[in-house]
Amino acid sequence: MRRFTLPGLLLIFLVTSCYRPSHRQAFEDMKMLEGKWTSVEGVRFSESWEVVNDSLLKGVGYSMNNGDTVFAEQLKIYRMGEFVLYAAKVGSNTDYIHFRLEEAGKGNWTFVNPVHDYPNIIKYSLKNDSTLVARTSNIKGNKIVEFKLKKERR
Repeated sequence: MRRFTLPGLLLIFLVTSCYRPSHRQAFEDMKMLEGKWTSVEGVRFSESWEVVNDSLLKGVGYSMNNGDTVFAEQLKIYRMGEFVLYAAKVGSNTDYIHFRLEEAGKGNWTFVNPVHDYPNIIKYSLKNDSTLVARTSNIKGNKIVEFKLKKERR
């Protein structure tokens, strides 16, 4: 009987410990992104996020080299109906590229746009309240670009 009790308890623990938020809750969790985040290794990159209201986060991302901006993008994460979308407008482009939230967990969000050339997948992983990993890849999970970011304290 003990053999069945331990696996049963493990199964109950695994099922109840899996955090699968609704899109509404996932968006609420993303409010933890608010603030300025700067890379700690590799390419010098920063992202800043601001909570605008209960359905919109606005952000900017940029990369600097010797005091010059070499890359800039306007960002937003927003709720539209039952979906959460991540949108990026790069450089002087007039249109945003949209990615749909496909997976969410505690401090982890994966956005996907299978028809965009690159990236197809954008993933954010909040390791703690001051460490964030932003990762892009193609639809196959190849061509990975990863940024390790620290939250700047005011």
